[in-house]
Amino acid sequence: MPEVAVEELRSRAVARLVLEGVRQDHAEVVVDHMLTADLWGRTSHGLSVRFEYTLHQAEAGAGRTAPELVLDQGHLAVVSGHNGFGYLAGHFATRLLIERAREHAITAVALKAARHTGMLGYYVDMAARAGVVAMAFGHCCPLMAPAGGSRRLLGTNPVAFGFPAEPDPIVVDMATSAISYGDVLERQRAGEPLPAGCALDSEGNPTRDPAAALEGALLPFGGHRGGALAVAIQLLAGALAGAAPVPPAGQDYGLLLVGFSRGAFAGAESYDAAVRAFTEAYLSVPPLPGQEVRLPGARRYRNWRERSAGCIAISDKLAAVLGLSG
Repeated sequence: MPEVAVEELRSRAVARLVLEGVRQDHAEVVVDHMLTADLWGRTSHGLSVRFEYTLHQAEAGAGRTAPELVLDQGHLAVVSGHNGFGYLAGHFATRLLIERAREHAITAVALKAARHTGMLGYYVDMAARAGVVAMAFGHCCPLMAPAGGSRRLLGTNPVAFGFPAEPDPIVVDMATSAISYGDVLERQRAGEPLPAGCALDSEGNPTRDPAAALEGALLPFGGHRGGALAVAIQLLAGALAGAAPVPPAGQDYGLLLVGFSRGAFAGAESYDAAVRAFTEAYLSVPPLPGQEVRLPGARRYRNWRERSAGCIAISDKLAAVLGLSG
């Protein structure tokens, strides 16, 4: 696997999308999302796993449309992604959330008619860095079986929370499936088995084969607990947000963003002092032998600092697509 300097990888990926008719500024937003995933260590959402799929979307014309604000009630807004790039629509909706949270203290933005929006942690990180406490709920096409079920119906239905803090936001970002879809793709590419207990094959039998899991269904984490949370997110991001309740593959995915100005209730100074006090107490807990006490999201920011000035290993296939092989 070749290693490529971060900025060269960024410029090559942007240029490749521009060749397919994507606007330069839109391509930059799309690539930044996937590249951030690589820098954070979330390679299941990074360029080697996701860029080819994104390029196919561009070739099919997804890059020739832009998200649009279709309902504006001030503190409540609805954005249509017009089934263009989900990364772009999610970015647009998050920028709107930040603007409205500053104006109204509490706000919500629903995104409908979207494609795959990537890491929800990316959006709540954006909001938290702008002083907005954010929650994000997303759904997609059926990939996961309900708890106790034998075939797929739910999306992997991630949920994320972002809290302004120093030196970095505190970010919780998790799928409700026992393994993310991107992790399954990555393990298939690497020829590695899945962990036990996270997927079924097409006949409803437990499997550790990534290819069989892609034909079958993922399972919710924690059985009925994760399954119940997935149902709640399906209804928030689908029914409440105005997206499809069970969307078809690649279209009409939903995302619900809720934001609070960090000073909405007790004032910004009180919030900042409380977060500092909590963080100090949290990190003062003695770790178990061989383990580490760290705040949610801390590892991604550690990875980012270590990798952002260096190189990233990419797949041979991506290197060929970007003209970096040979």
